[in-house]
Amino acid sequence: MTTFYSGQNGRLQIDGINAAKVTNWSISISQSPLSTTVLSETDNTFINGVRSTTGSCRLYYYDDTSGTTRTNSAASLIQKLIKARTTGSEAGKAADPENVTLKLQAVEGNVTREIVVEALITSASMTISVGEVMAADVAFQVNGAPTTVSL
Repeated sequence: MTTFYSGQNGRLQIDGINAAKVTNWSISISQSPLSTTVLSETDNTFINGVRSTTGSCRLYYYDDTSGTTRTNSAASLIQKLIKARTTGSEAGKAADPENVTLKLQAVEGNVTREIVVEALITSASMTISVGEVMAADVAFQVNGAPTTVSL
C-alpha cells in the first residue's frame, strides 16, 4: 500500500507538546560547498561545507476557555522571543530569548516521520484581518544539527 502525506498529516510539537492549531510548517536546509581548488588545477573542485537550517510555521492565535492552564501554542512560541521589560523604568532591559525544541512531523496511522531540532526564534508576526482567524507566523534558525531525523 502506498502512503502519501498531505497537510492534514502534519503536526508540530513545541517543547514536547502538540501545537493545537498549527496550519503549516516548513523547513529548509542548505549547504555551502567549500572550494578545494589549487592554483595548478583548471577546474573547480569542492567538498561539502557547512549546513544551515531554517524554517517557519503558522499557528492560529486563540484563547482556550477550558480550565486555567493556557494552551495557546502561538502565544507560547512567540513568548520565546518577545519578552517584557525586567524593570519598568529601563527600556533596554528584558529577559533573554529562549531556545525551543521543535518536532516537525508527518503522521499517518501509527507511523510518524519527523525532524527534531533545537531552534532560536528569529521572528514572529501576528496578523488579524476581518473575516479571518488571528494567526501568528514564526520563523526560526536551527542551532546545530537536528537531534532526530526519521523521514
